[in-house]
Amino acid sequence: MQIILTCLDDTDKFAKIAAKSLLEQKEKGEYLHNLYLLGEMGMGKTTFTRSFVGALPGAEEAEVASPSFTICHEYPTNPEIYHADLYRLPNHIDLPEELEDLSKNTLLILEWAERLHEDAKAPDRLEIIFTKENTNSAKKNSPENIDNFVNICEVKRHVNLAAHGNIAHEFLKLLTKNLQNCSLCK
Repeated sequence: MQIILTCLDDTDKFAKIAAKSLLEQKEKGEYLHNLYLLGEMGMGKTTFTRSFVGALPGAEEAEVASPSFTICHEYPTNPEIYHADLYRLPNHIDLPEELEDLSKNTLLILEWAERLHEDAKAPDRLEIIFTKENTNSAKKNSPENIDNFVNICEVKRHVNLAAHGNIAHEFLKLLTKNLQNCSLCK
């Protein structure tokens, strides 16, 4: 499935629908425990996480920020969230030791998951891959746009979702159903 995010409000809407889907799956029993966010810097991974966490019970106690320097933040939501960022770590690494044996009542949201060695990836996970839309840079930098800061900085993002494992596939089905009534899906 591909989703088009044209602005921060779209990212917020997508994240809230994903959080709602997680809560629905949790009510049914087993739920997604690994959410991997992939994409270049500035693609919206932390923005997505902030909105996702903000839509969960207990979010009023969570201050979501990028864990690039601390590697991991913990949020007292329901389910409990571990938000990790591998940006400062080398490519082809194993999951940091403190994240290997998380409780069955947690969800790991992992930014820069593309840095993980393939064997280190959770077998049951949903990958959200953020890419920017190809734009004509000559047009973007043309004189008529020089004073239009929003036009220069706003870049559409394409989001592709890839489910690995049975629980992730069930989550993706639920998320797809919940996204059907919004304008994000293409």
